[in-house]
Amino acid sequence: MSRCKKISVVVLGSEDHLKKALISLILENELSPLSKTDLKKDNYRNENDICVFTCAAWDDLRKVFADNPDPDMSLLVVNKGFSKDTVCQQVEHLHKETIERTREFIVVQPFGCKESYPFKCYTIDQLFSELIQLANDRNLMPTNTSPADQPGSSTPTSASPMIDGKHSGTEVNLVLLGMAGTGKSASGNTILRKKETFTSKPSSCPVTTECQEVKTVIGGRRVRVIDTPDIFDDEMKSSIKEHVRKVKELCQSGPCVYLLVMHVSRFTDGERGILKKLETAFGSKVREQTVILFTRGGDLEQGGMSFKEFLDDCQPDLQKIVEKCGRRHVLFENSASGSDQVETLMQIVDGMLKKKETYGTYKDRRIKGQDRMGWD
Repeated sequence: MSRCKKISVVVLGSEDHLKKALISLILENELSPLSKTDLKKDNYRNENDICVFTCAAWDDLRKVFADNPDPDMSLLVVNKGFSKDTVCQQVEHLHKETIERTREFIVVQPFGCKESYPFKCYTIDQLFSELIQLANDRNLMPTNTSPADQPGSSTPTSASPMIDGKHSGTEVNLVLLGMAGTGKSASGNTILRKKETFTSKPSSCPVTTECQEVKTVIGGRRVRVIDTPDIFDDEMKSSIKEHVRKVKELCQSGPCVYLLVMHVSRFTDGERGILKKLETAFGSKVREQTVILFTRGGDLEQGGMSFKEFLDDCQPDLQKIVEKCGRRHVLFENSASGSDQVETLMQIVDGMLKKKETYGTYKDRRIKGQDRMGWD
């Protein structure tokens, strides 16, 4: 078995038909070698550079991880109606057999499971969000074909889905949301690379009181940045509906990505229920369109903490918010002049916009998954 150089996923489980179905879903390909009862191969790869490793029996676990010691994800797929205790025992067995106590095994939840479990779980949606994030990070997402992509062309290609210097036909709306004082306006200025566009200053009272929009072009993508007042302030109920209506009106022009702005050094009681308020305002599917934008990245640097360490050690309620938003997140330091943070954000945004093209809609995947995996 050769080590996968791109995205590597290990799929494990006691039910062969579930492993086969999950591999087919991940690779978006009906795998003819999986048509028989036993798994005949131990690795599969698709054109998007996703490599999946598996084994026909638990006895081969050590070989799987010996040949592929550091996969991006190790998944355990379980049947509907599974026993928590049984899955806990399986996870414990995996740690023991692979001789790696710190390895993270993620249980792929059957559709409809909403309980909390003593082990880490992914829904199918979270699994695909993670794959998309990995593909974004490694520039593996398919790009629009252009003459520059054809053999023999001397024109350099762009790593972005948009060709530099040419405006994409689709305008994306970036909506800055969050509580007062989190840095929404400053983040909008960072995205626009114009420090004075949105009013941003220290104040004990909310500075932004009306929705504001500014259009720009970033990496060839036409972007509308929308700054908003604090729509989560219960004391402002009389004006919240009008602000939400205005945002929805502005977003009719194209796809919308919500940037939920949060301060790395402050997580308030009001923010614990912020997703519920977000869903009330923009609908139950809003999480699938949301990126967590953390501000004050310099505070982490001063404290000698990496962004990953912050995410691993932050409060459980904040971790839940990050998880429920598909672990899409970016760190901003709005006093910095570099463009890397904006480019990172736009990579995530582009990945979200290409999600339907690359993996199909969540509804399609759900129906497909129910059909293949028997999770109806």
